[in-house]
Amino acid sequence: VGWFCAGPMAMAGFVPLGFGSRSPLVGVAPATSLLPQQALPLGATGATGCSAPGGLGVALAAAAAVAAGYARRQRASNNNNSINNNSSNNSSSSSSCRAGSRLVRAASPLGGDLDAWRKGFCEVEEPKDGFYFLEVEGLPPDLKGTYFRNSPGKFKSGDSLVRHQLDGDGLMLGISFDEGGRVLVRHRLVQTQGLLRDNYHKRIFAQGHFGTPVEGGNPFDPRQKDSRTPKNTANTGVAYWAGKLLALGPFDKPFEMEPGCLGTVIGNQPSGATDLGEALDKDVGYGSTPKVCGTEGCLTNFSQTASALETTIRFFEFAKDEWRPRYKVPRMLRVSGCTRFADFGITKKWLVLARPPLKVDGFGAAMGKSFRETLQNDEAGVGEFVFATRLKKESQEVSVPVDNLVCEEIANAYELEGDRVVVDLVAADRWSAETAPDGDKSAWQVDDFSSTPRRRLVRYEVDLKAKTWTKRELCDRHLGFTSVNPAFNGKKHRFVFAAVPHGAQGEVGPMAGIAKIDVESGEVDAWTPGPSEFGGQPLFVPKPGAEEEDAGYLLTVVFDGAAQSSEVVVLDAQAVSKGPVCRFPLQVALPHGLRSCWAEGVSFEPQDMKRKMTLLRMFQKKAQSWNAMDSSFSTLGSKAFFDQQGVRLR
Repeated sequence: VGWFCAGPMAMAGFVPLGFGSRSPLVGVAPATSLLPQQALPLGATGATGCSAPGGLGVALAAAAAVAAGYARRQRASNNNNSINNNSSNNSSSSSSCRAGSRLVRAASPLGGDLDAWRKGFCEVEEPKDGFYFLEVEGLPPDLKGTYFRNSPGKFKSGDSLVRHQLDGDGLMLGISFDEGGRVLVRHRLVQTQGLLRDNYHKRIFAQGHFGTPVEGGNPFDPRQKDSRTPKNTANTGVAYWAGKLLALGPFDKPFEMEPGCLGTVIGNQPSGATDLGEALDKDVGYGSTPKVCGTEGCLTNFSQTASALETTIRFFEFAKDEWRPRYKVPRMLRVSGCTRFADFGITKKWLVLARPPLKVDGFGAAMGKSFRETLQNDEAGVGEFVFATRLKKESQEVSVPVDNLVCEEIANAYELEGDRVVVDLVAADRWSAETAPDGDKSAWQVDDFSSTPRRRLVRYEVDLKAKTWTKRELCDRHLGFTSVNPAFNGKKHRFVFAAVPHGAQGEVGPMAGIAKIDVESGEVDAWTPGPSEFGGQPLFVPKPGAEEEDAGYLLTVVFDGAAQSSEVVVLDAQAVSKGPVCRFPLQVALPHGLRSCWAEGVSFEPQDMKRKMTLLRMFQKKAQSWNAMDSSFSTLGSKAFFDQQGVRLR
């Protein structure tokens, strides 16, 4: 959460930052709150987390949360501390790179123009021909591959806006860099079953995970039973692995997309999603924060399913460059209570989770609040690290209570001698539910960041045998979208890359610029665009054959709310404060982005793109023949309908 309110980017050029507090904090923690593996869940479960329980379920959830929180506080009491041109053609056009950034409007007290930021929740049509090419001067010649980015990209159905930006439908962006400065650009909405239903009914057909309600319809119509199931928007994450491109959501199964034309592939699930070759059980999602392990070279991710008394976590690992699970059955563990994990870390031996101090609002659950709305920050509670061995034959779990840690992201984790693990993470001042505001406005229309928790980069060093820990701050600037060179995932690293906001150090605001944090020296090298410009996740792309950890490029897309335009920005990761080595405009303004990934060496020729788009348009035309019964997908789901029409892409 907090993806749209990251860090500070000032003007173009170097932004000096302080070192932050470095006094170590020490804690001691006994015991574990892990439930036995054979414990059975009680209450409603599903890929979307725990639905708000009622009656006995409410009492159980509340009682379980109180008991679990009390137990963790009791264990922690022994501690010695208190202590993230909508239409164009496919003919080539020309663009030049330029360095630095421009100042276009006066800054707000936050350092950035919030009115300009709010304009970034815009909708965009597909390019006229589905794609276009640019000829860009000054692109680094060794930058060859495709940048994929996922984000909410449709915020309205009929006359109704979604109430929270994270309930918007997913928009996939693909930008392919090829020899001679040729750049291929395309963007397309993920054609989920939820999007198709909204389009047909011309209203918001199903509720959102983040508080968007159903609009209209007849609640007694049995064909609309699915409107009570939160919509899978596939809008927050992306993965490219072994030739397949996935659009990911935090709660549900992924949708596969064709990497060239970005058509949505009809998967083997009734909704058209995919279970990744039967790797995902019926009610199990996949999560939206995958990581490639730097030690084993495999793709890793996790999902979580919450019930009234416990939360079940499943870890997935696919073999290097294959969609083959390393284990027939995913690694699974259970923790007590209904909770939510924001991210995970991975080392050669361990899977790492950080549990926030939460409590359940039982009364709110009984009144029909969403899952996220029933979770509240427990100011008297403590956080907890959960370590689980990756190898099932060495099955082991270790739980270590810490301070009041609220972990939003895990930048990286690695092992030290003597069963010690280092975890660099983004810690928030408190838990934030990220749900729709009261009233009839959407979250981005009213958000002024005055209540947004501040997020800092923090290091925990945990001794798994002694169950002790130390903590120190690595960077006290508000930040998010943290990552390391992917070759160093699970290994000792020196640099963390992050998005930061405009404004002075310590201010909270929407993400805008890019920072590189040296975790050894404490030095921060940062660049920020003008106050009306807002970037997102800095994606690190290693230079071919380079050995230095920071030898590579940082890619992001910057939205300019004053000019209503978007630009691709490329920085040298070894000289961030010098500004972009290249930046070029896109032909249409795109909404703010979330997660991105890099597909090394993946590019497409003009003739390939024409063939791919012709095939996609053919399938689209066939799919337009549905009738009202088919389009509501009331019994069979969208997959069955498209199968009848012979449609493979939509």
